[in-house]
Amino acid sequence: MILIICSLTLGVLGSGLKYLEQDAMRQRRTDDGGRRAGNGQSFLNKFNPFLPAPSPSPVFRLSKEYLYSGPRLLAVEDAGADAAPPADLAVWRPSTGTWWVLGGEGSQQVTFQWGADGDRPVPGDYDGDGKTDFSVFRPAANQWWVFKSSDSTYYSITYGTGGDQVAQADYDGDGKTDLAVFRPSNRTWYILQSGTSQPAQQQFGLSGDTPAPADYDGDGRADLAVWRNSDTTFYSSNSTNGQLVTATFGTNGDRPVSADYDGDGRADYALFHDSTATWFIRNSSNSTIQTIQWGASDDSVVPNDYDGDGKVDIAVWRSLNANWYIRKSGSGGALRQEIWGTAGDIPVPAFYRR
Repeated sequence: MILIICSLTLGVLGSGLKYLEQDAMRQRRTDDGGRRAGNGQSFLNKFNPFLPAPSPSPVFRLSKEYLYSGPRLLAVEDAGADAAPPADLAVWRPSTGTWWVLGGEGSQQVTFQWGADGDRPVPGDYDGDGKTDFSVFRPAANQWWVFKSSDSTYYSITYGTGGDQVAQADYDGDGKTDLAVFRPSNRTWYILQSGTSQPAQQQFGLSGDTPAPADYDGDGRADLAVWRNSDTTFYSSNSTNGQLVTATFGTNGDRPVSADYDGDGRADYALFHDSTATWFIRNSSNSTIQTIQWGASDDSVVPNDYDGDGKVDIAVWRSLNANWYIRKSGSGGALRQEIWGTAGDIPVPAFYRR
């Protein structure tokens, strides 16, 4: 086992970077075919920084390869494999720090133990291999723990301070998720750029805003953006030219759920209204506002591209019955309903398959 320790000076935030390269072979056992997360087991033979007991390590079956062409994500399907949607249903269980991943048809159900109670899941593609990495943020220590899918090593880094809001995204357009936080106290974004390993900071927004970063201008880089409840307005700064863009709609108390719902390569400003379970989507392709009722009050909103058509699907996860309700954009709004997870889980859909 080789331990490499690096330290970086990151201005007011400070950080320490630690890599652990594991030399053990890993094996896995998938579950017995049950549809509810919690039945399967797979095991990591060596070290886990969070718990002394052995922990699971995933092994995935590849159905599609995903390649970036500019800002667009292209799917190349193996002719001998079963078709699978790009987004896996997945939950993170705080009580055990375990990730439960349900892939599409032809993919394995996988568990992976990463994190501990009190952490927050912050999934993203931190190593740029096109697959989501199991990652958590620990508020008590302002630490990020990332398990890299590319080589099964991990790193931890201290980035942020108490009261910060995590806002990870690819801000520099290199295909890797950047560690980032929004600090309400001074209205500043702090971004650790993966392309240069250098920190960047910029003031944008006000205290009380909700960060809503996404690629609104379609240049392949996430834009700084916030949702302001007080005046029901999105504010974003185009990464292409720094231009301020605003979009006013919705009502106070709505939740921002911005994503590319119309498939034009640009994120759409979007909101979810809890009391009526209504989605308000401002299509970037034509600036019209689409209103769709989907879900129920207090559902967790989980928009993602579950049917692989290049458009994000409206979707919710209901903790009460562990049901996913997905409105498939590629099938005229047809319902896909799955049971995956259990009460108390945190839904974290993404592309985890290896």
